[in-house]
Amino acid sequence: MKSYITILKPRLSLLVLVTAYLGFYLGIRSQGEYVFSYDELYLLFYLLFGIFLSSSGSIVLNQVIEKDHDAKMQRTKNRPIPTGKISPLVAMIYGFSLIISGIVLLLFKTNAITALLSFLTVISYLLIYTPMKRFSTLNTLIGSVPGAIPPMGGWTAATGSLSEGSWVLFGILFCWQMPHFMAIAILYAKDYKQGGFKMLPSEYPGSKHTNYHILFFTIALLGTSIGLFALKLVGIFYIVGAAIIGMLFLSVALKVFYNINDNNARQLLYASFIYLPILLLLIILDKSF
Repeated sequence: MKSYITILKPRLSLLVLVTAYLGFYLGIRSQGEYVFSYDELYLLFYLLFGIFLSSSGSIVLNQVIEKDHDAKMQRTKNRPIPTGKISPLVAMIYGFSLIISGIVLLLFKTNAITALLSFLTVISYLLIYTPMKRFSTLNTLIGSVPGAIPPMGGWTAATGSLSEGSWVLFGILFCWQMPHFMAIAILYAKDYKQGGFKMLPSEYPGSKHTNYHILFFTIALLGTSIGLFALKLVGIFYIVGAAIIGMLFLSVALKVFYNINDNNARQLLYASFIYLPILLLLIILDKSF
């Protein structure tokens, strides 16, 4: 049972659920509500459950596809499939079952748009991002698309439409992922190279490609986060707090920009983990101040 739980990557699935909740919360708030009704809580439960199933299934199938590459990397060689604790066939059945269950649940318990977004997340993650990791350093950019869709799903579950707020949330998550995953790619550059994955730090170790990506998308993140204020979904408390944590995040990104090393990359990774939940708290607490 531990292997079947481990293969779901619970921490990654939790991040997906948090961003989906953020989209749902802001969607409800865009309609002038600040407290969930019983029906909305019911809807939220099925939204999170459905997204958990479909995203977890995608994560499982990703590991099936990359099993040979994972076996070559120190970071991933002890995963359940490379070690033989779960066979690829069983993992494939497990993954497909989770995905189908999740999308069907979203279709019947939320709405067709949310189910379609979940389906597009699965397709883009497994059929575009996963194979691209072996052929192009653009994979991080492409992979940020499925990673940014869950908050849109939360928004559509609450509102039934893809309005401006959902796209701002997409932009925030898209930009946040770039410095986050670039930091990971720096820390495990040799591992990725050994596993056959084309990441910027491992393919171009002496260039400034990685530096510019980190700086550009960190600045873009600051700009995109202002969009919620421009749409009047949040107030002064949020924008002041977002500006403060954004500048702190940028200061860490600048350290990496001027000097790429494991220590600075690790600081950037920790900063990205801290930034997102604080931004979420700012949004939730905004109307309380």
